[in-house]
Formats: sequence, C-alpha cells, structure tokens
Amino acid sequence: MKSNQSAPILCLGDSLTEGFGVSNEFCYPTLLQKRLLEYGFKRQVINAGRSGDTTKGVLWRLERLLAQSVDMAILTIGLNDGFMGVPVTTIHKNLESIIQKLQLHHIRVILSGLQLPSDFPNATRKEFAALYPTLAAQHNLHLIPFFQEGIFENPTYNQWDNVHPNEAGYRVILETIWKVVSPLLTTEEPGPTRQETEG
Repeated sequence: MKSNQSAPILCLGDSLTEGFGVSNEFCYPTLLQKRLLEYGFKRQVINAGRSGDTTKGVLWRLERLLAQSVDMAILTIGLNDGFMGVPVTTIHKNLESIIQKLQLHHIRVILSGLQLPSDFPNATRKEFAALYPTLAAQHNLHLIPFFQEGIFENPTYNQWDNVHPNEAGYRVILETIWKVVSPLLTTEEPGPTRQETEG
C-alpha cells in the first residue's frame, strides 16, 4: 500500500494521549508535531485522546474520527479498562475491533504496549501486558513495546498519581514513539535533517 505523505497521523487513546495534567504544548501529540516539523515532514498530528476513555469508548467514536483521511494511527488504550476490572478477553476483543476498522480504512497502525501498576496481582499484570505484543503479531502491526518505558512508576517523570506523565515524562515518551514512527516516515518523505534545520 502506498502511503499518503500528507495525510494526518491520528493519536488515539485516553488521558495518556490527551495530556492530562499538563498544558497542551507538552502532550506527546504536540511534541510529535514539533519533531516532525523539525525534520521537514509536513504532517498534521491529531490528538484524539480523551481522559477516562476505554477500548469500548474509542471503538464507539472511531467512525467519526475516520471521516477525514488518515494514513497512520498511534493506538494507546486499555489502561482504564484494566483499572475497571474489564476482562482481558473483552479488552482483546475491543482492541481487535479497533485495529480491524483502522486497517479497513488502509491505515497503518502503531500499537502502544501498556502495563498495569505494580499494585495489581502479578498474574493480572502479565496477562494484560501480553495483550499488546500478541495483537501486534496477529495483525502485523508496528509495536511500541512499552509506551511508558523509562518513566513507569518513576516520580521524577510522573505527576502525583505516578501514572500520568509530567512534562519531563512526555519528553521521554516522545523519544520512545519516535524510534518507531521515524523509520516509517524517512523511507517515504525525504526532508532536511534536524541538523540542517537548526543550521
């Protein structure tokens, strides 16, 4: 499939995507937009994060979001389902429905791996975490192994609840996402390097 080099990137998720507790300039979709511009990529990044959302909620509002042309989606959802005790089988089913709908619209999907906090039972945490690599393998998705890599339960990078990233945390998350997103862009959209842009 040939990608649309000017089509927006859709960031789907909950408060982790929306940027709960930080100003809009520090949420990861805004940071990603700035990074793309630095490297000469003319793409809009759409922040479709909604605090408190679940896999069912994303599935419910997805059709409206896909009314516009989108080439790539970063899907980061499921943590609220886990907090609410939704069975992993149900989360899997909802995530799969979201993925299939995105792929039906010829959208490349980047799935973010998530983990429940350490105060959950180990068996529950393992079952939940396994959802994401399993779905990525089943549906041939690009995978961010762990969205909160390097900041998970670290007070330096999180707000008071030790779940939602602070400004420093989102800067780390940007680098985690960029490792996966940038190879998908540089092969198709040549632009100036960051050094050339800054020079």
